[in-house]
Amino acid sequence: MKNKSLLSILTIVVLGGIYACQKNMTDVTTATAGQIKTGIASVGILADQTIKTFDKEPIASGGTSTKAFKFPAGYSNTKQILMHVYLDCPSGGCPPWDVFANVRLMTSNGDTSKRLNYELGRWITPYGKDNRTIPGGWVIDVTDFRSLLVGDVTLETRAEVWSGTWLVSIDFEFKAGAPAYKYAAVAPVMDYSSWSTGSSTIQFGKGIVTANAYNGKQTGFRIQLPDSVAQTSFRTIISGWGHAQPYAPGSRGFAEWAFRTHDININDVSAFKHNMGSLGCSTNPKVVKNQGGNWTGNRAGWCPGMEVPVRTNILSDPKAGQSFNFNYVLQEDQWNTANMAEKWRDNGANPDGAYYSVSSFVIIQSNSPLTNPVVTNR
Repeated sequence: MKNKSLLSILTIVVLGGIYACQKNMTDVTTATAGQIKTGIASVGILADQTIKTFDKEPIASGGTSTKAFKFPAGYSNTKQILMHVYLDCPSGGCPPWDVFANVRLMTSNGDTSKRLNYELGRWITPYGKDNRTIPGGWVIDVTDFRSLLVGDVTLETRAEVWSGTWLVSIDFEFKAGAPAYKYAAVAPVMDYSSWSTGSSTIQFGKGIVTANAYNGKQTGFRIQLPDSVAQTSFRTIISGWGHAQPYAPGSRGFAEWAFRTHDININDVSAFKHNMGSLGCSTNPKVVKNQGGNWTGNRAGWCPGMEVPVRTNILSDPKAGQSFNFNYVLQEDQWNTANMAEKWRDNGANPDGAYYSVSSFVIIQSNSPLTNPVVTNR
């Protein structure tokens, strides 16, 4: 009887300890509104792992696929997250055209009440060929979103494919290790990236252009950061579409072919430049070779059969606790050296127009808990 009583007492103590640990874990995952949850940041993966999401998901007729997936519970030991995108062809063959496609983070950590709709990555499909010749597929670093790629996550992928079907697979490679900063937060600055053309993008060369808006699309913002920020960066994806005239030198139409250099201005001074120039499509090792169409021609900042580059810019001063202005400035001047103040305007010769699809985020990091950046229109 004594041994049995002792065993009962030990059982109660052990179970009580387990309950206390579980209760404490629940306690640390609570946070005030807008604050990064401490529990999410303190829980980490133990080793490298790969999360498989879409698996040969059919995308056709300009459609989307939205699904929920299980991601790691926290990000404290996540050093890097690489997203691998694979395209396969159904038995009838691959779609013949190069088209805009992307994947978006819709919800994070089981919170279905908040729709994020954040663009994680973008690619332009090859002409009639899969991308299995590229080792690891198209690889896009999504570490910027490590604070959101946790728990129950909803993703959406889509492609502007109207002829045929693409089979899309997307894997997330988590690399274990201590990150440079324990806490991270991300907020969208501007997002005109649902399609390659149309009202969800910036139509270039038309409409009224002001210091803070381009043809009805907001391009100027005020960003407020919390006090504890140690590093501040911007993540931008931009690609142009259309063959509008007048042509740039070399008969390059806007905005697919015409080389441009756009700016991120901080407090109305140019801080970063985005060169929309040649990526060497015919020789670039990231590009699918021997495609069916005009894949070797150098577009402005992208190639058919390749991921669209992520442009990362880090502020030398993190601007902790400060409020500052952010403007995305599209290069408008002509190549007419006699009048560089002249603005390029679509002359309507090609009725399809010129468009830029762009998304930009502000990412902050720190070794102290963070609240989210606050972005408002200027």
